[in-house]
Order: sequence, then C-alpha cells, then structure tokens
Amino acid sequence: MSQICTHFDAYFEKWSASVGALCTLLVQNRADAQDVAFQTFLRLGGAKNHEIGEEDARMLLFRSAVRLCDDYYLKKMRRRPGRKRLAQTALPFPVTDALVALFRLPFRRQAALALLQFGFTQDEIAGMLGVRAQQAKRLCADPGIPGWQDALASMAMTEDEAALLSDRIYERFAVRSVDVENAIHDARNLFDRIAPFLALLVLALFAVSIWYVRQ
Repeated sequence: MSQICTHFDAYFEKWSASVGALCTLLVQNRADAQDVAFQTFLRLGGAKNHEIGEEDARMLLFRSAVRLCDDYYLKKMRRRPGRKRLAQTALPFPVTDALVALFRLPFRRQAALALLQFGFTQDEIAGMLGVRAQQAKRLCADPGIPGWQDALASMAMTEDEAALLSDRIYERFAVRSVDVENAIHDARNLFDRIAPFLALLVLALFAVSIWYVRQ
C-alpha cells in the first residue's frame, strides 16, 4: 500500500466539505466535481512530507483544488448553466437566485470569493491564483449577490459523498503508487497547458523557413 500522510483522516474530515463546495462551484457539475475532489485529496495523501503540518496541508489542498479545477476548465467547453438546466439536474442543494448568479461569475472571481470565505487571506489568494495583490483585492470584493455565502455553503460535500470519496481514496492508495500517479497527472496537465504555445511555435518556425527559402 502506498504511504498516505499521517494526519490524512483528520485533514479530510476538516476540509472535505469545503473542497467539495469549491470544486462544485468551479467545475459546475457535481459528478465531475467529485472526481476533481478525489484528485485533490490524492495530492494531499501523497504529499512528499508524510508528516505535513496542518497549515501546509491546508495550502497544498486548496491550491491543488484550484489548479485541478482550472485544468478541468481549460479542457472543457464549459457553458454556464442556467436555472432551467440546473433545476433539471439532480443536485443535493437548492437552485437559488444567488447560486445561479454565483455560477455565472468568472472562474478567478469564483475561486477568490470561495477561498476568502474559507478563511484564506488576500495575499494567500493572490499566490494561489497567480495574480497581484491589487487584482486579488478586486477579485475578493463583495460581488453584490445577496445570500452568496449561503449558496456556497449549500454546495458542501455531504457526509455520504465524503464517505464514498474516502473509501475511493483508500482503495487507490491500496493498489497504486499515488506519488507516481500524481506526477504523471501533473505532467499531462502541464503538456495540455503548453500544447497551444508549442503549436504556435511550430507554425512560426514553419513560416520563417518558408520566408528563408524564398529569399
């Protein structure tokens, strides 16, 4: 069995509800959000420092959640769901005006508001989102959506979802080397991010070669 970080159970119990809410907000599909939350907790469970302390674990966990949700966002042609489509989806929380409005905000705005609500400082949020302090301040500003905090809280992972997710995580640790799997997953995501730039570079080199031949 692959070694899992010493305090994983305590960290999972403390933050699974919030990670579930964050992933649901950013992914906007409950089943996919659970898959992203699964990958997020694998990052924590497979932390290089198996004795990772609470504050470092908290930063690693939520930074991983945002990054993995961002990877999902880049890979999917995400259409912002309207009230009708949300109402037709089996969701364990009410579809309110606040929730619909929250879902329609830009990705970084959603992430900043959720992280702020979960107790992160603006400086920490700036680092996690890769933005400057002034931009983080704007992203964290009140969105003017009455009841948005309650809408976010309603998206928290339920106890039954958390129990299923915990079992799934331990099953994965029992059969695979999660450290290696995490590294491979990160490498794939990095390639997906730089692939468009590599394609542009190839096109630029091709154009230069044509120009050179014609000289």
